[in-house]
Amino acid sequence: MKTGRWAALGGLIGTAALTLAACGGGTAPASSQAPLQKASEMVAALPTQVGITDFAPIANISAYSIYNSQVEYMMWAPVVMVSGQDTIDWADSLASKITPSNNDQTFTVTLKPWKWSNGTPITAQDVAFTANLLLQACIASSPPYSYGGCGFGGIPPITGHPELKSVTAQGNNTVVFTTSAPSNPTWFELNALGQIQPMPQSIWDKGSVTADLNLLKQVYNDPTNAVYNVVSGPYKFSSFSNNQYWKFVPNKQYGGPKATVSVSLQYEASDSAEFAALKTEKINAGYLTASMFGSAGQLAKQYSQSKTLGFCWYGVTLNSASDALDVGPAFQDTAVRQALQYGVDEAAIGKVLDGVLNGKSLSVPNYSAIPSGFPSLTQAVFGVSSIPAQFPYDPAKGKALLLSDGYKMVNGVMTKGNIKLQFPVNIDSGSTEDANAALILQQDWAQMGVKISINPEAFDSLIAITNTTAGESSKWAVNWTGGWCYEPNFYPTGGGMWSYYDSVDSYNNKDFNNAVNQSYAPGTAAQAQQNMYAYALATAKDLPMLWMPSGYALNETAPYLHGTSQWFNPVQAFTQWNHLTISH
Repeated sequence: MKTGRWAALGGLIGTAALTLAACGGGTAPASSQAPLQKASEMVAALPTQVGITDFAPIANISAYSIYNSQVEYMMWAPVVMVSGQDTIDWADSLASKITPSNNDQTFTVTLKPWKWSNGTPITAQDVAFTANLLLQACIASSPPYSYGGCGFGGIPPITGHPELKSVTAQGNNTVVFTTSAPSNPTWFELNALGQIQPMPQSIWDKGSVTADLNLLKQVYNDPTNAVYNVVSGPYKFSSFSNNQYWKFVPNKQYGGPKATVSVSLQYEASDSAEFAALKTEKINAGYLTASMFGSAGQLAKQYSQSKTLGFCWYGVTLNSASDALDVGPAFQDTAVRQALQYGVDEAAIGKVLDGVLNGKSLSVPNYSAIPSGFPSLTQAVFGVSSIPAQFPYDPAKGKALLLSDGYKMVNGVMTKGNIKLQFPVNIDSGSTEDANAALILQQDWAQMGVKISINPEAFDSLIAITNTTAGESSKWAVNWTGGWCYEPNFYPTGGGMWSYYDSVDSYNNKDFNNAVNQSYAPGTAAQAQQNMYAYALATAKDLPMLWMPSGYALNETAPYLHGTSQWFNPVQAFTQWNHLTISH
């Protein structure tokens, strides 16, 4: 849910990013097929009960997940592809050159002579058409189709910051992007141009913005529609069977490094079904969740094992809307959020969520919007490798804070006026680890007089509930659905995140908001780094989220499938599959 882009808790971001695997054929589910020892395709397991629900180059807000993002990048080449070092990956970018001018308010992009999958050129007109339609999906009044990335990279609706104001084509291979104010070039190039995945205007343009957005609404989850016959990315959609598999084949016209391995993504009904598919070699790229680690030895002769971690953070979303199940106003209170954070036992929760392998926990503590586990990358981006816990686990201190904030214990529940700290917590119904971790949270918060019920929901439903703001705020109080991968906020200023919370939650914490504002400011690299550090420190203190541990994914890959670890991109939180090879 990409409150940015979200993913399942625990290690599944890395799993989905690296190994999303599907059935071994184009017309039948993998479970009915022979083992894949001689496979010529990657058959990867999706996280449990997660399906692919968005194929459009302008992603729908209700399906804004890292899993759909993987597929969108397979089919649609971006103007800028971001590398695992948080720089521009020019080999997989449609742009060949970007020239800032006009005091960093104009960005002239020169396109490579790439082609659509039908052999026709990708033009500047295609890029301008897509970018302007994306803008309208953000700024139009009640658009029929809403883009999930509004607020990132100067793409409205954030006001008071540099915004993308216009996009024009000059000839066939030059596109001019103009912002409303001087912009940090790195911020604009990574966060704005990194989001734009052009689509062919000749196919998608139906004569008006309303008609074009209505078309997106009709087809974003219909990959068999004729509009998907012409794409620009390294893969083309081939076939699917709902809640069974989604298959993609190489696009021979792709202008970057060409894919040689077909990919099938397989739906998994349960962890045990995924393990059985690994054991019988009906998939060749899968994963082990924490509850399966004890069986890892059974796969040792069949697969190589690796760990992956996305440039992401993990947490619990609080809904502070006034109608959020009678508890929303409590979440606007900084003291309440701080008390709840005191009740989060990251060490215990991490062992359950991410597991212990060979005596070592795969969990990584996480206390702020600085992703854990990447000391060199976070040092380069934020100027520090981590931020210490501001509210380390101490339920007694959390209880005392609530009492000092005016709450009183009434029948075992902290109460203040008409507000009771008693509410449901939504979790991913497909994850055994989530359910076990939620029990720990339930027990620890109970010590503080915070009473929660655990409400399992399908992952895709959780995304829709949280990301669809209109009319949904009264239906949930707390969503524990995973974390935020900075993609597409690749230069992690927090702007898109703040846009989301500002529209849904109304936290409006002055220090946090100011830190986000400053993080947009143009200036030297050192100034930008200091601004982003101030933003990250504010997230640790003001708690727009309750922080939870990050965790490594444990991946199982067939020995004949090469490049999965090398081409895992932690910043994108997926593997660039067009670089993979198979040899037997």
